[in-house]
Amino acid sequence: MAHTHRWRQLHEEFLLGGSFPVGWECVGCSKFVSNNSLTPAGLSGTVLEGAMRLVGPHGGCGTTGDGSQYKEQIVHEDGRLEITR
Repeated sequence: MAHTHRWRQLHEEFLLGGSFPVGWECVGCSKFVSNNSLTPAGLSGTVLEGAMRLVGPHGGCGTTGDGSQYKEQIVHEDGRLEITR
């Protein structure tokens, strides 16, 4: 049975705040496609509107709006926020 990729954006936090998009990852199989690797054909599968994952600077820990540390923050397709500390 063929797998249909379901893509969410992957962002990395800047050291001084804010974030930047680094690529796309499949929520089903964790395949990663860097923004630098995208072709005009784009991604095969479905792009999840509003879904994204934020990681800390260089894959480390970042800081949430309330000042606490996090490992990753995930906004799911339904808008639910999940914070992993």
